[in-house]
Amino acid sequence: MATSFMQENIKGYSIKKQLGFGGMSRVYLAYDPKLKRNIAIKVLSPSYSADKRVTKRFVKEARTAAQLQHSNIISIYDVGKFRDQYYIAMEYLKEGLKDKINKGNLKNDPEATLKIVKKIAEALLYAHKKGFIHRDIKPDNVMFRDDGTLILLDFGIVKALRSESNLTRTGMSVGTPKYMSPEQMRAKKVDERSDIYSLGIVLYEILTGAAPYKTDDLITLAMKHAQGPVPELPRKYEFIQPLLNKMIAKKPSERVRDCEGLIRLIDALLYRIKNQRTGSVRKYERGTEKAGSKRGKMSNKSLTGLIFALILITVLLTASIFLIREANIKREHSSWEKAKEAKTIPEMEKYLENYPDGIYSEQAKKILNNLKKGNQKILN
Repeated sequence: MATSFMQENIKGYSIKKQLGFGGMSRVYLAYDPKLKRNIAIKVLSPSYSADKRVTKRFVKEARTAAQLQHSNIISIYDVGKFRDQYYIAMEYLKEGLKDKINKGNLKNDPEATLKIVKKIAEALLYAHKKGFIHRDIKPDNVMFRDDGTLILLDFGIVKALRSESNLTRTGMSVGTPKYMSPEQMRAKKVDERSDIYSLGIVLYEILTGAAPYKTDDLITLAMKHAQGPVPELPRKYEFIQPLLNKMIAKKPSERVRDCEGLIRLIDALLYRIKNQRTGSVRKYERGTEKAGSKRGKMSNKSLTGLIFALILITVLLTASIFLIREANIKREHSSWEKAKEAKTIPEMEKYLENYPDGIYSEQAKKILNNLKKGNQKILN
């Protein structure tokens, strides 16, 4: 199929070479002579092209994905059918996140890593608000333009291929197992938090060079995702561990709620890194330079000791903030469980009084309204 296809032109696109292939499609490098630019063309495999339900959803979802106008989401130019092959034409990107990981470019750069994860989270936040769950976040689906702009691929495509036909038989999960959330592994309903879990696996892989759960056996892999301990980062990245814990908690309810919250957590870590690099240490150094003109230069040993003390204080303060935050979340969860179990107006009002903007406030309001109306059906 690949050879004969490359000998053809699609609606004026000149096929140059095959870039890659998977179980469902092949991707080609092509040239658009009208706009004088290279593009990528993704072609649905013949075995799926014969299924009208799959092709219909493939085209529909591709058109919908083309409406996602975001600086970090791939641009889709065209979708259609050439002979018996369904295709999507999109922007051509050369370098991928997988390439950077394999080269080790980011292994010792937590700041650059967090900025990449933040950009992915921003793209996901936009898509989630539009009603799209990606379901296949992995390094292969993250690429970069020539100017360094991060681009997230395959929005809507995975969803289309999962929607109908025998691709979504009961009990069948679709995605890349190494990055799939526990609920996705079980073929359960997924939401934004499933994408956040997969992004957490990507975060771990960028920092360490490998995904956390290593096995060729799918059953064992699924068990590790569902029941295995949250992987620990190397000691030099331990300040990122609380963030990782909130991203890849086994239960969706224990993860960060959405990408908006995730971005806030990442910003806090980026601020800390920036502050350590350009904040208190530099202020101290400027102060010692001024004092040096009057009292003489401070010894290197004393300077090193004070810098270490400042860094230690910053680490302890940050750790305390995370511990306090975790404790507050646990207290709120306990209060909610008590209110939900009681299912009484006073308990619900008490929870909302203590946590007006809490994690479960919307559910509490619904239950409270239901109770006041005297309905028997209680929303969980």
